[in-house]
Amino acid sequence: MENGGRPPARPLLGATHTISLQSLSAQGVVLLGRFNGIVNGSLAFGDDVDDHMRFADETSAYAKRVIDEYIGRAGIDAPPAEDDPAETVASSVPSPPIRSIGLAASGISSIIWCTGFSGDFSWVKVPGALDEAGQPKHEDGIGTIPGLYFAGLDFGVTRKSGTIPAVAEEADHLVSHIAAKVSRILRPIPAAENSHGPFSIR
Repeated sequence: MENGGRPPARPLLGATHTISLQSLSAQGVVLLGRFNGIVNGSLAFGDDVDDHMRFADETSAYAKRVIDEYIGRAGIDAPPAEDDPAETVASSVPSPPIRSIGLAASGISSIIWCTGFSGDFSWVKVPGALDEAGQPKHEDGIGTIPGLYFAGLDFGVTRKSGTIPAVAEEADHLVSHIAAKVSRILRPIPAAENSHGPFSIR
């Protein structure tokens, strides 16, 4: 939590320092291009490491520019910006770039594939509720199957979805949808036509 008890922005959750591609390379991490597949027992990579670093730097610069512009518009008395060592350090990339790595020749027997994760919804046994990848089919948390709702999905409704602060907003959104649906089912009718009460289930 930040000072004041507020949760940090989603991109900053758990962050204590900046991690950039060039800073990783300066620490000895070997940067490779896009993985293109396996050719004759060797891992094949693209020649686009510089493109990835440039894209990451441009994205970071854009985010900081948006923040600075907001500070200016809001008249916030913020300290002056400082250069981030992680973004000013010189990169160290293989030259020429590594385009192929032989698994056997390099003694590689294990590969850790770090590409994120997704939820396991195999327990949802409602036909048509999940897509081909086994993930919920929904629009803003409202399932494509009538009466089925999902809350807390990563990026389910907004960028904040999947975090604790988003629970209340998503709950209100889903409850409003359910209430509107119920109001269409329970419609008031004249008491003279209904001896059981002012409402009737249609």
